[in-house]
Amino acid sequence: MAERGPKALLNKLIRRKKKPFLFSDEKLQELTQPDPCNQAGVGGSPADLQTLAHDVIQGDFGQVRRLATRQLVTSADAARGTVLMLVADAPETPVHTEKCILYLFELGANPKAADANGDTAAHLAARRDHLRLLTLLSFDAKWLRNDNGATPLMEAARTGSWKCAKHLLHLLRQWRFNECFEHGNSKRTRLLGLKDRKGRTASDLAMRSGHSELASYIEREMRLVVDALGEISGLTAQDQADRQELQRLAKAGDSAGLRRAATRGSCDLPDHEGQTALMWAAQNSSCGDEALWEQLVQLGDPTCATILAESCLHRAAKAGNSASASALLAARASANAREDWSESTPLMLAAINAPLASAAAVGQVLLDSGADWSLKDMRGRTALDLATQHGKSELAELLRGFEGVIYFDESL
Repeated sequence: MAERGPKALLNKLIRRKKKPFLFSDEKLQELTQPDPCNQAGVGGSPADLQTLAHDVIQGDFGQVRRLATRQLVTSADAARGTVLMLVADAPETPVHTEKCILYLFELGANPKAADANGDTAAHLAARRDHLRLLTLLSFDAKWLRNDNGATPLMEAARTGSWKCAKHLLHLLRQWRFNECFEHGNSKRTRLLGLKDRKGRTASDLAMRSGHSELASYIEREMRLVVDALGEISGLTAQDQADRQELQRLAKAGDSAGLRRAATRGSCDLPDHEGQTALMWAAQNSSCGDEALWEQLVQLGDPTCATILAESCLHRAAKAGNSASASALLAARASANAREDWSESTPLMLAAINAPLASAAAVGQVLLDSGADWSLKDMRGRTALDLATQHGKSELAELLRGFEGVIYFDESL
């Protein structure tokens, strides 16, 4: 079998000894310039669009499946607003909304569609701090400019939307998005330093809007460097000390210490592999205190992932930590996120790594939150295949209940 994934890319880079080259103006424009063809056609019934959006926001997959059609999810109202945009404008959604949104994509909903102001679903979600929707949008739908030249990150900065701002900033720590093998740190630098039509960066907009703490956070993220091998550096000595202390507390299972020490600015400080305090806590079953997780998901980014896209939820699933998994899912982490090494979902990693005694419990949490049991990893294996292979009999029995069932045919 041919080599695939990040390891193959790394080996290829080492063999070629190729130096990274700058992320070009042409590539930057290609990623950020909206395409006029992405405007949805007006013609959908405004009442039907509103009803469908309401059902998605409520997480009522049965109703969404009954009402949604390819024509409806690809049409727009008079202001060129699509159902995705209407959903993006909601401030809060339950975990079951993820499956509803994925079904809209299955029917052809266009995440790059723009309304009459050039705003996409990502712009609207960023303004409302609607992290669940923003997380599920494709990377290339998250950096488009609107008519004012603003990206979703700029909108999040302007409105003080911490969760969406962190999500967008932290994406560029990952190999798959920063393309460090080809571009070193230049893609990150150029995207985070973009300016709107008035010459203002995301940091400028945060500061001008009275969100100085967020402006400082953005500037600190911009000072980080991802080298050509994907390793992260650039923390100050104080940041490094804060990060190490949080890591020590998390690995020791000191919930009380973590609650005292964690701050909005320190929770997501990365080590050279992108690991954060939330990840260390998620993978420690001793850190299962509900009060701790209520605080951590408020302060930190529940969608944050390592340079290889292993998220906090992946870590919780591997540890069989149902308490942290439940908190992360409620805080809008995706139940179907994939890491890069083997393209595994949290459910797959629970099948491989979770302790025998807790694998089924954390698997149930994931399934109840919309995890797709039918997805396959890089080698074509489902979560059921992996649970069977690794002797997780109770989890395997749970997954056999879904054998032959199509994901979008099953209501939550």
